[in-house]
Amino acid sequence: MGLRCLLRRLGRTPGFTAVAIITLALGIGANTAIFSVMEAVILRPLPYPQPDRLIALDHAAPGAKLTRINGAPFLYYAYKEDARSFEAVSFYNPDTLNITGGSGPERVDILLATHDLWPLLGVRPMLGRAFGPEEDKPLSARTVMLSWGYWQSHYGGAPDVVGKRIIGDGEAREIIGVLPRGFRFLDLKADLYLPFRRDRSKTFLGQFGTPLIARLKPGVSLQQASAEARTLIPVALHKFPPPPGASQAMFDQVGLAPAFQTLHESLVGDSRRFLWILMGTIAIVLLIACANVANLMLVRADGRRQELAVRAALGAGTGRIAGALIAESLALALIGGMAGIALAAVVLRMLVAW
Repeated sequence: MGLRCLLRRLGRTPGFTAVAIITLALGIGANTAIFSVMEAVILRPLPYPQPDRLIALDHAAPGAKLTRINGAPFLYYAYKEDARSFEAVSFYNPDTLNITGGSGPERVDILLATHDLWPLLGVRPMLGRAFGPEEDKPLSARTVMLSWGYWQSHYGGAPDVVGKRIIGDGEAREIIGVLPRGFRFLDLKADLYLPFRRDRSKTFLGQFGTPLIARLKPGVSLQQASAEARTLIPVALHKFPPPPGASQAMFDQVGLAPAFQTLHESLVGDSRRFLWILMGTIAIVLLIACANVANLMLVRADGRRQELAVRAALGAGTGRIAGALIAESLALALIGGMAGIALAAVVLRMLVAW
């Protein structure tokens, strides 16, 4: 009976009720959506063991006025062979592959990566095995690992998929493993994972733009790893030959230097500052919405002085009248909050797509 009376009282002023609910829904919905994005992008750690020890081996070239040029294959070998700060180093590259031999040809997203990537991330296949060092060699047997989604959609989750072959770009590749459900490498979506199969003896200077990542050894800081890299880079520049048409002096002049950062920071990039500014702005909007609703409540209460006076004359005490007003406010807050959550769900899908 009490709830029915409460809703009846709110229904007597539909304009006020609708404006209050819409105002609260907009403020709560916007804040919920933006905070959900912030929690996923900024606050939540990367889904790998000890993610604080994962770093992106970015570099800068002040001599060429470049603040970020990622890494290069020759730097991968230099760090892998000579650096003492890293447990593992890997480089990767997203690409596509044409798959044939099934129900029809299709083009799928793939990730090419050195075998070091999997122990570096602490990821083990749920079926089969990961790539080994021998599979990074150019003349090794061609192998592939499947994502969980590709395994389900193309093989129906069959447990005997390991050992079967898949035709990619006209070449047969043996399936050696299936990655766990929910695994995703950073912000890249891949159906298949292939070893890089690169020849170290044919590695030249240059080819910047190749992403490099590493896992720091326990007790090694980012600053210590950067300091070591500064001593290794000049050695690496003279350890590998320049490509045809280039000279050693060209690479010496660019002033190649480490610009290492945590993998999470590298992934978030400039969006961190943008999201904090946006969150602050939206929080102010919520405060304004609450202030507006409070003013509406005061105006409504002033317009109900005669009603409240009649209640008091009929014996309603101050506590009972105040309780009724508080109940109305809580009902508006609850309805506005539910509407705000529903709005946040819609806005969040739009933000994720954006």
